[in-house]
Amino acid sequence: MNPIELAKNSDLSLPLVSVYIPTKNRQALLANAIDSIFQQTYPNIEILVVDDGSTDNTFEFLTQLSSKHNNIFIFKNNVSKGACASRNLAIKQANGEFVTGLDDDDVFLPNRIASLVSAYDDNYAFVCSSMYWDYGKKKRIIDAKEGQITLAQQLSYNEATSQVLVKKERVLSIGGFDEQFVACQDYDLWTRLMIKYGAAFRIATPTYIVNDTGSSQRMIANTNSVKGYLQYFDKHQHLMSDANLKNQKFMRIRRCREVLSMKELIKQIGSGHFYSKLRYFLSSNFRLIQQLHQKHYK
Repeated sequence: MNPIELAKNSDLSLPLVSVYIPTKNRQALLANAIDSIFQQTYPNIEILVVDDGSTDNTFEFLTQLSSKHNNIFIFKNNVSKGACASRNLAIKQANGEFVTGLDDDDVFLPNRIASLVSAYDDNYAFVCSSMYWDYGKKKRIIDAKEGQITLAQQLSYNEATSQVLVKKERVLSIGGFDEQFVACQDYDLWTRLMIKYGAAFRIATPTYIVNDTGSSQRMIANTNSVKGYLQYFDKHQHLMSDANLKNQKFMRIRRCREVLSMKELIKQIGSGHFYSKLRYFLSSNFRLIQQLHQKHYK
């Protein structure tokens, strides 16, 4: 029996879920993110927001908000320490049995936490869900296949997506987010959780919206993004199979927005994710296809 059914049929209360949000100078986006937590169908939630050295009105906004809601806890880094340190601070201060993250420019769908808690199984390292990727004009569902995620799969591609629901004690047991990473911190943490606690589980229902519109600044194709992938590769390369190595090479090519050659595409055959590779091959080699994609989605 899942936790929600158990609570409905007994005197036990639903487990507390702590949502952590690092933020810096994005008050308007942050307000939307927090509002999406208020809209959750799951009733037992606390919100921990870490203002990582904002110079706008973020902290004043959070102070006012926390005075109206007793389940919002705010923390401030007077000097910016980065998203990883901010997440680790919030997780350490969390009171919930479970923790899950939300980026300040993204939003939860109303069923997110209820769906994840309902799907949670202690035999898995954590549970996650598919997501909507919001390009502006269009949204696309990504990682929509439901089922177990193995470590072998995770070492090829971040199958666990950008956020998961996991027991707080498990995150703390492996030291939290690696604060040396400049990007791909989530990919690294989920991988380390799977190394220690086994396979994860993903539900097919999309419950999270990633903001890739003009109002956001995604990490794709910038210097830190590429460096983060290299940090991940250096840290976990010793666990990778030949197929993992090929997939990591493709991921770096795509992150760098380099052209995927026909020769490299042929080498990638048999290593998985071929549809994504073929699509990127076409868009990186034929500018018209890239322009049509941009026009359709952006």
